[in-house]
Amino acid sequence: MNRKANLLLSLFTALFFTAYSQAPKELAAPKYAIKGKLVKSGTSNPVEFATVSIFNEVDSALITGGLTDVDGVFNVPVEPGDYYIRIQFMGFKDAMISNVNISKSAPVYDAGQIPFAENETLLEEVVVQAERTQMEMTLDKKVFNIGKDLSNLGGSATDILDNLPSVQVDVDGNVNLRGSGNVRILIDGKPSGLVGLSSNDALRQLNGNLVESIEIITNPSARYDAEGLAGIINIVLKKDKKKGLNGSFQVNTGIPDNHGGSINLNVRKNWINFFTNFGINYRRNDGRGFSDQVFFDSPDKLTPTLETIRDRTQDRGGLSYSTRFGSDIYLNETNTLTLAFLYRYSDENNKTRLIYDDFYPQSGADSISFRNDDEGEGDENIEYSLNYTRDFERKGQKLTFDFQYQNNNEAESSDLIETIGTDRNDQIPILLQRANNDEIEERFMLQSDYIHPFGKDGKLEFGTRYTDRLLGNDYVVTEQNNAGIYEVDSAFSNEFEYEEDVLAVYAIVGNKIDKLSWQVGLRFEQTRLLTFQKTDDNRNVQNYGNFFPSVFFTYQFTKEQAIQTSYSRRISRPRGRSLNPFTSISDSRNFWLGNPGLQPEYTDSYELGYLLNSRSGSLYTGVYYRHTEGGVQRLRNTTEEGITFTRPYNVSTEDAYGVEVNISQDFTDWYRVSGNVNFYRSIVPDGSVVFGESTLSFNGAEATTLSSRLSNNFKFNKLFDAQLNVNYRAPRNTVQGKTLSITSVDLGMSRDILKGNGTLAFNIRDLFNSRKYRSEISNERSFQYSEYQRRTTTATLSFTYRLNQKKQRERGGDGDYDGDGGGEF
Repeated sequence: MNRKANLLLSLFTALFFTAYSQAPKELAAPKYAIKGKLVKSGTSNPVEFATVSIFNEVDSALITGGLTDVDGVFNVPVEPGDYYIRIQFMGFKDAMISNVNISKSAPVYDAGQIPFAENETLLEEVVVQAERTQMEMTLDKKVFNIGKDLSNLGGSATDILDNLPSVQVDVDGNVNLRGSGNVRILIDGKPSGLVGLSSNDALRQLNGNLVESIEIITNPSARYDAEGLAGIINIVLKKDKKKGLNGSFQVNTGIPDNHGGSINLNVRKNWINFFTNFGINYRRNDGRGFSDQVFFDSPDKLTPTLETIRDRTQDRGGLSYSTRFGSDIYLNETNTLTLAFLYRYSDENNKTRLIYDDFYPQSGADSISFRNDDEGEGDENIEYSLNYTRDFERKGQKLTFDFQYQNNNEAESSDLIETIGTDRNDQIPILLQRANNDEIEERFMLQSDYIHPFGKDGKLEFGTRYTDRLLGNDYVVTEQNNAGIYEVDSAFSNEFEYEEDVLAVYAIVGNKIDKLSWQVGLRFEQTRLLTFQKTDDNRNVQNYGNFFPSVFFTYQFTKEQAIQTSYSRRISRPRGRSLNPFTSISDSRNFWLGNPGLQPEYTDSYELGYLLNSRSGSLYTGVYYRHTEGGVQRLRNTTEEGITFTRPYNVSTEDAYGVEVNISQDFTDWYRVSGNVNFYRSIVPDGSVVFGESTLSFNGAEATTLSSRLSNNFKFNKLFDAQLNVNYRAPRNTVQGKTLSITSVDLGMSRDILKGNGTLAFNIRDLFNSRKYRSEISNERSFQYSEYQRRTTTATLSFTYRLNQKKQRERGGDGDYDGDGGGEF
């Protein structure tokens, strides 16, 4: 660990113990309050989440109220006066307490232990199953509660995302939202080391059992970073604040190798809450791929000169674990300090074999070659975070400060051997190479936000954020010479540095007029990007400032029906690997090159949505439109020798529009359906870019496609629950070809045991082994058909045990994380 990280660790530790020593032993009680404890009649068992209503004794007006906590305790602040209390809960008889007097001489009324009698008649007639919904929809975001999706048990964060409506994970693990790969991924509302240097790898290693819910925000407000053209995916980790010791434990095993476990614990006593998450996994995935590429001597594609059939097999995986712990320190009623530490590590061994069968139609000379890559990969991440929250006497008024530091280290080393011969058994080594790739990333973040309510429903919010991100990449390739000595290959070796500084300020104002709510926000971001290619002594600096407005209007017809229109402007900045002009050598015939001249993309996003909630379901339908300037496309160019280069370019504009429908419906007490359909159309005009010394032209693309998911949930009395998911993605055109359709089916079953404290679950992902990525790519000199399967059908068995914790059964979130989505009033 370097000096800077040591200094931060010392500061972090000092702040923790300073806060610990200064925190009070107990929270100060409200000056005037009504309190008590609710227990089931004839027992000492607490009744949690019962409604406590405080009424004026004179005119029976409802003054205030609250809920009992997990210990059955309530403590409701009031003003001096005369009151009576009504306590209500489904399945129990109402409890009434009268003649409650609050005055300066008697500021606190303690009702003591209140017996609460069950309503036996009601219990016999009504069976209530208020289970937590799998999908909760508001107009500005969709919240997916992961625990209800049986197909996700034992999986990774990548598996979870790949199961969400309107989200797709491509062959390389890149995340797409509504057909766009420009999506911002956050952890608990902020950038995090759990995303890592390579988000696809880090999310694949993140244990899905640590995830509480995922929020999809397609039109974020000005309080969020403007990064991410398609919107934001926010992964909310499990964290509890209930009093006492509680948590959950999970172990899982599966075929192919998928073994692991996780622990989520928290301890809450008086003024302090400790929380921790730990997850460990050992996974190995067998992937396979195939491609048939034909090369031509001219753009008319009449005379083939070479046909190459490539087979790819891979065995990826290893051990990974992550731990996160911290504490909430309640300095007093209005001041809270939260400190957290995160550590993630993975150690993988990845083996890849490429087999090239080459056929030369004109000469009849055929050959076959092998390329074996044995790669070791280690990934380490450390993150410190500090949050201070000040709540004021006025409801909704809040001030927060956040500090975050993260340090990522990723090291890859590969041994590569290439052979060639006339058949598979007659091979001669022609190339022995070694590649070492060391990447390091440091990131600082300072942020402050303030919310000031005004009037009855008005709210003013403003804040600022500064982030500094530094990434270094040292890539060294050596090749064995005739004397058996490895020498540095300067054609591929390079040292690259990338730095990004972003300073942002924003302001939001919102209010409500009768049934119409509105919110207007403006964010300004000043960006400085620096890339330095040490090998070529090539330095590139970009410095620009941009305004990002956001607007939301919501009209509430009834409590169940609302319509909202929204607008936001977004940006996608080119990142380190997209700017690095050098490439890896894992495939000697297909090279990925970065583009140092890559510019940001800008998108104007519009959305109109309608939301209908009912007692048994919900429906959201919306239309959206995105206009993108400087859209980036990955373009391929093929040489006469059959070598393919892929590089990103700002090619032109892109117009995309679509219709999205989300529905959830309980048909009976044993059958529930939720589904999503996203119809999507994009238009990219013709264009051309300069590729080296030549000009690369491409045809325009008009793509009409859709993605859909149907989830069927069954309850077989008290025996077990079951879930059947069907996923479908339609074909889609690109500027140089198209991707083909994918259909897959997932099946899951679970049963509660140990008096409801444990759950045993089993699932099969990709039941029919059909989740294969297929594509066709065409340029001036070649045509290629390819298919790839990241892994085959998997089966996972898991067991979960809950310690002093009820199975999630309430509608809505637990309130531990404030998503702060735009348009909420």
